[in-house]
Parts: sequence; structure tokens; C-alpha cells
Amino acid sequence: MATVIALVGDIGSGKGAAADYLEQRYQLHKHTVSDFIRSEARARKVKPTRENLEKLSAELRERFGKQYFIKKVIAKIESDRDKRCVIDGVRLASDVSYLRRHFGNKVKVVFITASLRTRFERMKARGRPGDPAFWEQFLLLEEKEEHEFHLSRVFRLADYTIRNEGKLSELHNNLDVLIEKYIPK
Repeated sequence: MATVIALVGDIGSGKGAAADYLEQRYQLHKHTVSDFIRSEARARKVKPTRENLEKLSAELRERFGKQYFIKKVIAKIESDRDKRCVIDGVRLASDVSYLRRHFGNKVKVVFITASLRTRFERMKARGRPGDPAFWEQFLLLEEKEEHEFHLSRVFRLADYTIRNEGKLSELHNNLDVLIEKYIPK
């Protein structure tokens, strides 16, 4: 039986930390949309900077359709023996719709949110290539993300919202509540 938790949220909101916890604590298979983009970049020998990955993602979606990456995620889920999984990084409202058409009520969309300042500080601390080092860069990235992905539309499709401003243990507690509510034993 499929059980799919799709994590949506702005960059730096804690989607990756949530996915890691769900994978480790509840043995959900973790699928990260950006891993498929990175895999394509490696195959093409493209340096995996944020800018290059964004360009490649846009190119592939233009060439093969908006659902190119979510279809790859679904194919991976279907090939798994245990279809209980978490998807990190769903970015498009059309991806949410596609997941719901495919899995029906077995998919739950979880919006993880945090304040601008919290997300900026997290991104500075994690130091990933392409993450903004300055507040102004962060605000430009925020604007670009909304323009490109219309994330506010995606967030409105969520079944559950977690405000992630506190400690990691608070995020974990919120996820435990979610699992109790949505995942059959």
C-alpha cells in the first residue's frame, strides 16, 4: 500500500531535515526531487551549482514536460517494494496535482515554513554552494523562487502545515504527530 508524504516549503525551511527524520525514525523511503536533477547534471558533466541546476531543470521541463521530475520520482516509488515514502522538494502545484491523481488519498502534502530571517540564518549556517551569503541576495533568491515556481500556490494545496522556527526536537515532535495522524500502523 502506498503512503506518500510530499514535503513542500521555501528554501531553508527544514524540508531536508524533516525528510531525513522521517527516513530514519519511520523507515520511509526518501526521494529528493533535486537528486534527479543532480543525476542529470552528472550525466551531462555539468557543475552542480544552484544556477546550473536551475537552468538544467528548466531545460528538461521545457523539453519533456512540467512533470518530468515528478514522473521520475513516481517511477522510483513504484519500483520500491515498500511504497511508504517521503518526497523532499516538490516545487510545482502541477506536481502536487499529478501526485494526487496517481496516488489518490494516499498522498499527504506537508508545508514546512519558517520566517525569512530564520531561513536566511539556516542557509548561511549550512553553507551549500549557491546559498546566499548576504540578506539582499537571499531576498532576490526568494523573489526568483516565487516567480519561477509560484510556491504560494503549492503551499495552499497542503494538507498539513508545520511552522519550523524552533529546535530540531520541535520539528521532530510535529512530524511524530503527523505520522500518528496519517500513516497506518
